[in-house]
Order: sequence, then structure tokens, then C-alpha cells
Amino acid sequence: MNKKLIPLLLVLVAIFQGCRGPEGPPGPEGGSVDIVGTTFDLTGVNFTADQDYQFGLTYAAAKVKVLESDAVLVYILWGTVKSEGQDVNAYRLLPQTAFFTNGGILTYNFDQTKNDFSIFLDGNVNRATLSDDYTKNQEFRIVVVPADFAARTNGTVDFKDYNAVVKHFNIDESKIRKISAQ
Repeated sequence: MNKKLIPLLLVLVAIFQGCRGPEGPPGPEGGSVDIVGTTFDLTGVNFTADQDYQFGLTYAAAKVKVLESDAVLVYILWGTVKSEGQDVNAYRLLPQTAFFTNGGILTYNFDQTKNDFSIFLDGNVNRATLSDDYTKNQEFRIVVVPADFAARTNGTVDFKDYNAVVKHFNIDESKIRKISAQ
């Protein structure tokens, strides 16, 4: 049986060694790819009754290019935490909910279209009675992930964990542009 197996293996090796196709076209020069479409901070957001407790911004006004298929992640600056002896910003992915002792619920949420996005307050709480801590001078971080990268990372990145997103997409936080809502 070994005598029949050796020629068969030699034929298989010859077939696989002979499988070569034409070389593909050369790739573009350079090699640097910016995986994350855009990351920017939106500062000084005030939620008021006059604006129905929402804030909207067009991508054109933010000077940001967003395709209809892109994934837009909106994080709220929730506070600071100690990390290695230093205070660092703690961001949470929207929607984010605050629960009050009186049973009130406040949710920061957002929606988006291909042209703009809107961040708004929702819940059963009387928004007019909220303290300024919840409605004034809020800061949000917006991360736009091109859809093909979002699809390829499906399940490998916990988008709720801002630090995991920063690490996975190599976001240089020192280069994040700030846009004032004022």
C-alpha cells in the first residue's frame, strides 16, 4: 500500500506547486491608511427648552465627510476616573441613561442621517427641572468608522468600551479636533 501512496503524494505535490496565477496589479504608493474616518469632540453643548432639549449638527458644518454607510459612534464625557494615579476622561457610548432616586429616567440619545446628526434628551424625567449638570456644557466625542472597517471588526471590538475603540483604530487623542457648539 505504501508503494501506491508515494506516487499519489508526488502527483499532489506537483499539482499544488504548479498552481500559479498571473501577478496582480501593483498597489498604490505610500502605504499609510487612516482607518478611522474622523474623530472629533463637540464641546459646550447646552440642552434647552427652546431647542426641545436637542442639539443638531450637519456634517458639512463640522467639515466632516461621512458616507451614508459609515458607522457614527457618539460618546458622552461622563466624568473622570483615576488611572495610574492620574485623572482621565471617561466616555460612554450613547444611548446612556441616568437613573434618579425619585424614579426618574434621563437618557442621552442620538440619531443620524447621511447629512447630519442630533443628540437629544429623552426619558420620563421633567427636563425643565434638571440641574445644569445634565443640560449645560456637555461634551461629546464622535467617532466615524467607515462601514467596511466596522463590518470587518464585527465582534472583535466592544464599541461600548471607548478605550477599546481607541486602541483598535489607533486613534491619536492628541490630534482630535474640537468643535464648539456655541
